Amino acid sequence: MKILVVDDERPARERMVETLGRICPECKVVAFDNAQDALNYEGKSDIEIAFLDIELGNYSGIELAIELKKYSPRCNIIFVTSFSEYGTESFKARPSGYVTKPYTDEEIKRELDNLRYQISESLESSEVSGKSGGSGGNEETTLEKDERRLRCATFGNFIAYKENGDIMTFSRTKSKELLAYLIDCAGFPVTTRDIAKDVFEAELDKQMSKNISKIIIGLISDLKDEGYDDIVIKQNRQIYVNRDKIDCDIYNAINGDVSALNSFHGEYMIEYSWAEISGSVAKIRKI
Repeated sequence: MKILVVDDERPARERMVETLGRICPECKVVAFDNAQDALNYEGKSDIEIAFLDIELGNYSGIELAIELKKYSPRCNIIFVTSFSEYGTESFKARPSGYVTKPYTDEEIKRELDNLRYQISESLESSEVSGKSGGSGGNEETTLEKDERRLRCATFGNFIAYKENGDIMTFSRTKSKELLAYLIDCAGFPVTTRDIAKDVFEAELDKQMSKNISKIIIGLISDLKDEGYDDIVIKQNRQIYVNRDKIDCDIYNAINGDVSALNSFHGEYMIEYSWAEISGSVAKIRKI
């Protein structure tokens, strides 16, 4: 199954992608933070299920659902919202279901098990193909592991190392920060709007979009020069890291590595203001 997720709030979007990755690991998940990018997605006619936040700024999730139906008439629309007053209005889009935040895994699975339009393969009978919606947004590309991984340190200052152990340098300061930010996102896809808001603390406009594009290109080029051409993945106007290709203290600590946990003394990428509210650090403190 191909599933679309559209939510303009990054934490909510990431949570839904992660939830679907647990419940339906064989599904292909594509996530966007706005309606226009979703409608511009080339594969929209193949979408079989769409989890849409109703509140999407100027373009509501209901309007998006109606437009999506023009490209994929049998798409199962499932609205996700914090509000209940949209019930009657949402019927215009002929939704398959309705989920109110905060939701549970069981509620999402119940919606997937009771779709308006049946999918050719059921959740119970599909074989797991190794593509998980929680590992990186659009899962149309299978990311295979190998032994060579980029080694990074995040406790204290952020440092990326070359294969020979030397500290890696970057053509742009912001390219290094972007890599740190993507590592903090732990494989979840982000958009240029997310980067503008979190890394630059600015609104996305035409000039900012151009600047971010240059930084992304610079980062990918810097990594490729060091032999890492599959660390940063850019697809469908989203960008994320292949977490399986990165060896860093934050990931090891979250996975329960004792030595990594012991090396954490409360400081995490201290040169970046966005790291102060990192969800990754919050996970460590709960261990």
